[in-house]
Amino acid sequence: MLEGYYIVENSGVVPAERRFRFKDLKAWGYDLHLGTIEGERAYFVSKAGERQEGETYTIRGREYHIDETQKAIPKNARLLARIVIEKGRPYLEFWLEEGEQSFPLAKEDPGIILHRFWTGKGFNQLEKYVWSVGLTTDFFKDRVFVKSLPLPYEEYPPKVRRVLREVRDLHRDMTGFGRFVFQYYGEKGKAHSYRLWWLLPTIHLFDVEVSNEVDKILAMLD
Repeated sequence: MLEGYYIVENSGVVPAERRFRFKDLKAWGYDLHLGTIEGERAYFVSKAGERQEGETYTIRGREYHIDETQKAIPKNARLLARIVIEKGRPYLEFWLEEGEQSFPLAKEDPGIILHRFWTGKGFNQLEKYVWSVGLTTDFFKDRVFVKSLPLPYEEYPPKVRRVLREVRDLHRDMTGFGRFVFQYYGEKGKAHSYRLWWLLPTIHLFDVEVSNEVDKILAMLD
């Protein structure tokens, strides 16, 4: 059983769907194209740098033609994404809505996309300490150097308390949901000895700014 732990928790319904920006899509490793699928006007994606304007190609028996590679989300359109669980496996589905039309873009393993995204952005803490990815994502970080009982909150130094404030602010301002469990064992030399578990809604981690903040917080005591 855990001893001497401190919890920062925002409960409620886990967010599973949200709107994203063009820079998020690029960070995931995709290009957005306008063209045709089987002769019908459509938006679709390919891996970044894989296809060129004017190219025609076939995937699973369907013909794609690229008229234009987009440099922004088109006017009057929205990029939306959600996490779904099917037969015990998570998927990220994302699509473009333009007026009354909806254009499915991709349905892929969120862990694969996050790996590509985080390594591309240099979010090394996220990549190193991720534990599982589903509707929520778990991070576990064990930096225990001091063999002792964890300290009570009253004995946390200012730097550690700042981390907890940053976690609370992120839950409140950026995700609306999360559970952060923390044990602090003191310092050895200049190294902080601690252990943490962090649960966050996966869909928010596809936001460049959210992932950047989580990565910074995970690194603050190193």
